[in-house]
Parts: sequence; C-alpha cells; structure tokens
Amino acid sequence: MYNLLNIDNMEFDFQGEADLIYCDYIYENLDFNWAIKYWRFLKDGGIFICQTDWHSFAEITYALKTIVDAELISHSVWKNEWGNHPKRIYHQCFDDILIFTNNVKTYKFYPERIQVDKITKNKGLNPSGRQTKTATAWIDDVCLTTTSNERVKKEDGHLVRWQKPQKLYDRIIAPFTDEEDLVLDPFMGSGSLGLWAKRNFRHYVGIENDPEVFELAKKNISL
Repeated sequence: MYNLLNIDNMEFDFQGEADLIYCDYIYENLDFNWAIKYWRFLKDGGIFICQTDWHSFAEITYALKTIVDAELISHSVWKNEWGNHPKRIYHQCFDDILIFTNNVKTYKFYPERIQVDKITKNKGLNPSGRQTKTATAWIDDVCLTTTSNERVKKEDGHLVRWQKPQKLYDRIIAPFTDEEDLVLDPFMGSGSLGLWAKRNFRHYVGIENDPEVFELAKKNISL
C-alpha cells in the first residue's frame, strides 16, 4: 500500500495503526499539536521518530515526554553539510534525531542491519576477529550533497530544501521495521522516505500540504 495525500496533516484521520511514524517537521515550529495527534496512530511497540535541530530540540523532547506512554530510547545526531552559519558561534550543521516508543519491551530492533566497519579492521588489533560493530548514535558517514543524483529539483531548477538521503533511512528506519510494516510520514516533502519504503517493501502513507512539492513527491516515488 502506497498512499500519498495532498492535505494539511492535521486534517488526516487515520483508521489504522502505524509501525513507525517519521516526523521531519519544520524545526522552528514550536506548536506540537501534530505530535499529540499522530502519537495516537502508533501501534503497540511502534517507533515514533522526530528529526529536528537546535531550534526545537528541547521543546519537542519535553512535549513528547509529557505523553504518558512515550519513552525516549535513542538520541542520534546526524552531521550534515547544511545548517545555521552564525558569525559569532560554532556552525550548527547537525540534526537531532529523537526516537521514541510506546512499549520498551516489545519494539523491534535489528542491530545486524546497521553494522559499520570497526576502526581496527585489518590492522591486527582485533582479538575478537569481528570486522564490524553496531553503528553509534553519532552519524557522520552519511551525506547528501547539492550535486547528488538523489536531489529533487523544482521546475525553476532550485533544489527542494531539507531533503534527506536514502542512506540515512537505512540507518534510522531499517533497524526498527520489517517488510510489509506501515510507515507513516506526516511531513512527506519531496518523498524521499516514500521512495525508500517502496525500495524496501514497506507500506507507506505520506502527507504533504504544498501542492508543488506534493507533485514532485509523486514523481520521485513514481506513483
């Protein structure tokens, strides 16, 4: 099932339950009514991911922790090549990825899907013989450049802002879901997660309010 909707996500009335909900929202927005609404659509043992940055990291964490059954199970950080570039402080070129569940005893996690090379690989310093390890919460080996073939462009030639790379979803979506699971994306944008879901045999519901970006998403996912 692949269902794309060109509506305000607060108008969405979901009749099912999602295995994973991914929220790559507008980080400056401090109105989290959408989070309260979409949390109700999560199945037992499901995963709820919010991707944000310094603008609203503390606020969205607090908002979700006020939900009775919400448990934060991971705080990942993705180092990227864009971000805020103030003149008198460090460049803020990273996203915070907050991963919650409503049941810490039953949520799925497959560490074998996010193995990365050990720094001691092939250096004779690895008594265990293992060549890989489970990736850490610090993600600095995934990047999406302006010239990448993945990038989605508008008709005027400008890139769609805030697009995320497929390899990021390999890291933060794949270990929590199985084939045929349902991924709900209330901030679909250019459809990158929908494309990942299609390639990886997950069901997908994507919602985008901007008509132009919605059409780009349909084209990107090829629906």
